Amino acid sequence: MQNKTLEEIRQVIGKLREQKGKEKETLKLINEALSFGHDFVANLFFEEALTHQHLYMNDSTNKEALADMKKAILKASFYVRKYELIVWNSRLYRFMGRVADYRGQYKKAISLYKKSIKFVNLGPEQFRIYELKSFLSFSLIMSGKYLEGDKLAGQVYKIFVSSEGKLLKDKDYKTWYIWLSGHVMRILNAYLDKKVNYDKTQAKEQIEFLEKEFSLKKFEFGYRKQEFEELKNRLKLN
Repeated sequence: MQNKTLEEIRQVIGKLREQKGKEKETLKLINEALSFGHDFVANLFFEEALTHQHLYMNDSTNKEALADMKKAILKASFYVRKYELIVWNSRLYRFMGRVADYRGQYKKAISLYKKSIKFVNLGPEQFRIYELKSFLSFSLIMSGKYLEGDKLAGQVYKIFVSSEGKLLKDKDYKTWYIWLSGHVMRILNAYLDKKVNYDKTQAKEQIEFLEKEFSLKKFEFGYRKQEFEELKNRLKLN
């Protein structure tokens, strides 16, 4: 099903429904197509939200981008709940949490990330729980729960650079790098924003490690490059 285009699926259904005695088979195929279609549409809403998020990341004064990000998530929320797409609940709460973070609503974000973790699929997406815990640790620090957030942030970092994290790195380097680099930059920025004491030597080592990893691959991490330079300026590493 997933290897066929939408038009090809429609044509198969159109031919099958005209065959006498094939009604149950046709309905089964229609239900499979609807399931595939729902996942496709839900994912598009999240892609829309992520694109607006990038616009906001480019310019944090762009309130329209943040408003449009929330609109996309609201559309996703309506769609996910209307069609009872439980598998998308974790992603839905994740994006809601990001909007709450951007609005400075950190206690709300904490609640949303905990809900997202509750719904995450621990099968093939087992590492996504650490991306969510990374967001959670950031919100905890920003909400004033420094010790709890710092402890969780340390645990997340160790997972990503451990032998367990290497499994994701070997399987999907791009995702591993985006999640790990995003984690390091969010946490260090949180320390700076909240004027929390942090290990400057360790921070420098983490930045150097990520820059070395970045140079080994030829992915176009445009947003990460910009964020790195901004963070290094804040840390006075340039």
